[in-house]
Amino acid sequence: MGLRAAVASVVWLAPAVALATPPLHTPYPCGSTYQVTQGHNTGSHTGMGAWAWDIGIGVGGEVASPADGTVRMVRMNSTTGGCSSSYANDANYVVVDFGDGTEALFLHLQAGSSSLQMGDPVKQGDVVGRVGLTGWVCGAHLHFQIQQTCASWWCQSVPSSFVDYGDPGYGATLTSNNCPVLAACDDVDGGTTIIDERTACFERQTSYWWSEASGYEDHHYFTYAIDAPASETVGTWRFDVTTGGDYRVEAHIPAGATTTGAQYFADPGTGRVALATVDQSQGAGWVELGTLTFVVGDERYVELGDATGESAQDDRRVTFDAIRLTPVGEGGAGGGAAGGDPSSGVGGVGSGGGAGVGAGLPGTTGAGANELDEPDDPAAAADCACHLETAGTAPDGGWGAFALLVLLMWRRRS
Repeated sequence: MGLRAAVASVVWLAPAVALATPPLHTPYPCGSTYQVTQGHNTGSHTGMGAWAWDIGIGVGGEVASPADGTVRMVRMNSTTGGCSSSYANDANYVVVDFGDGTEALFLHLQAGSSSLQMGDPVKQGDVVGRVGLTGWVCGAHLHFQIQQTCASWWCQSVPSSFVDYGDPGYGATLTSNNCPVLAACDDVDGGTTIIDERTACFERQTSYWWSEASGYEDHHYFTYAIDAPASETVGTWRFDVTTGGDYRVEAHIPAGATTTGAQYFADPGTGRVALATVDQSQGAGWVELGTLTFVVGDERYVELGDATGESAQDDRRVTFDAIRLTPVGEGGAGGGAAGGDPSSGVGGVGSGGGAGVGAGLPGTTGAGANELDEPDDPAAAADCACHLETAGTAPDGGWGAFALLVLLMWRRRS
């Protein structure tokens, strides 16, 4: 049985939507891997503490907030603990309130391992303390639960689950997806734009996702390939375009990808199109997917799914990392190259973006519009404009000689 099929059959992998809000990430830092040593409603996890997990983190191991919140309670002064219920009230803890009636309890922490105070804000991924041997503890671990907010540090636990991992049971090994959240993604505005998979612009379907601390900015997601006519698990990079035009689209491929048939699609504003099929197993780095003409508007996207034509039994990894869009011929303002025929009197077109509005004076080329220096003297500016307007519109001698000839002919006839 392939890994994906095996994982799907395990009870602890549940849908990725947490029953408590907001969605919860693993309660330790990005990329760290630990094992669940006790699941919910088993062993000592009964009654008020039924919905809790013990994570096998050793003494001194960091623990991190699973979501944004505020410190409601904290204790860091105990050095007492042991394998007896008589030590139950001797534990150090941090309680992070989510502001929705639920909160996270981190229990059995090391004395002095946190400098947080009541009322301090914390962000998802912030370290809130280190594991110790305080309170009722028969070996180092983190006791973690989501509970209703109450007047104490020990409140009624509530059903909850982790993003990517659902409700993990005894023995489940979890690599932390509690990675720093990046700022909101930028619009595509005529410059190079990178859309990271950790921004709100990246959407994931289904719960078959895993995180890894490698790739662009040391993070990527992956899932496993399937042989099916349509994808079940899909990642979509969505963005708005404020400056339309031709853009080169690239995908960052992290090390560890094994699929040979990653199929990318896109909608540049004119409908969904097949963009490229990529052999991700060939190595890490930026890979060009193609060039598309993007139309100004919202909800443009690049998409990748798990339907690669490879059997689920093969455990082929499909990776989702950053997407980069670069305007074709980027060089922008000031980048227009000289163009035109030196003898034709016709201005050229700047290859880097500046249109050739040069006069096409005999023996010169038309400069890109952005290359013209604006004179400091208004009179010189007017003179420059005059030459730009008239040069190249008459043979040598110009309009002045022609007008003089007409005047002489009129006087002669008179």
